Amino acid sequence: MDLINSQNINNRIKKRTVAIAVIMHLYLAIFTFGLSLLLLAIAGFVTSMLLEKDINEAKSTANSFNKNFPFRHFGHVFGSFQHIFNHAYSIEKDISSAIEGAIKTKTPITSVNTLSVIDTDPDLKNCEQRRFIKAESAPTSRGTGITLILNQSSYGSMRSIQWRVLAGGYLDRNAKFNLIAYSLFTILFWIRPYFKRETDLISRVRTIYSSAYNDMDVATQVRCLHEVVFDEMITELDKNGIDTSELKVQKMQVMNINISGGKVNMGNVVQGAMNKISGVAKGAKV
Repeated sequence: MDLINSQNINNRIKKRTVAIAVIMHLYLAIFTFGLSLLLLAIAGFVTSMLLEKDINEAKSTANSFNKNFPFRHFGHVFGSFQHIFNHAYSIEKDISSAIEGAIKTKTPITSVNTLSVIDTDPDLKNCEQRRFIKAESAPTSRGTGITLILNQSSYGSMRSIQWRVLAGGYLDRNAKFNLIAYSLFTILFWIRPYFKRETDLISRVRTIYSSAYNDMDVATQVRCLHEVVFDEMITELDKNGIDTSELKVQKMQVMNINISGGKVNMGNVVQGAMNKISGVAKGAKV
């Protein structure tokens, strides 16, 4: 995924944004006898340095992370699901093959790959690597890329299938300017969680463009990928005599997807997960 490619969007720093920031800091400098400008320079430098570090990490690799945010290269989660069932034998390959074939025949995605992701948490004695299936679509006309990440695992005879659909926008120059220009007021709220690896700084400058047509495009791709995975899972589980009634109910809930202004609501089953991305498009509105 190209984080710089904004497709048909003119990705620029807006004149109004610059003017507001300059006027505000001039007023503040007058009242603080210039001290605020010194503090802004320090806060802005720290923010810029840490942001560039995150951006370079996100650009360079999608195969490693440190403790949290393993898929931040691909964006925000627009629906995460896990289905558990009991079966004496592993049917992982059958399910993976069925989903891969359906994605290639039913969607414009022509390549489904294996993705190995390593947790490089320094507190671990040994780095841990896990494997996922990845299907990535071309970005929308407004620079939003959609990615499916799927993995399977076993716990005795209990089988788990987990997948998530992510939407990732482009790096918004206007949002980046705002983050640095107002860092004097915001840095104290995120600097400590950042070093504890509990906050994702790049998400503050990565924009899923807020517009009616982009909402339509994103909703279509998100729903289609969930539909494909659900249908193929149900088919394969039915073939093996596994009860799919719960899975079918879950699929019906997923169809209740509404995306507006970069926000997503997908029924009660994933409402908690959706709250995490409620501010995705704010970078485009500041």
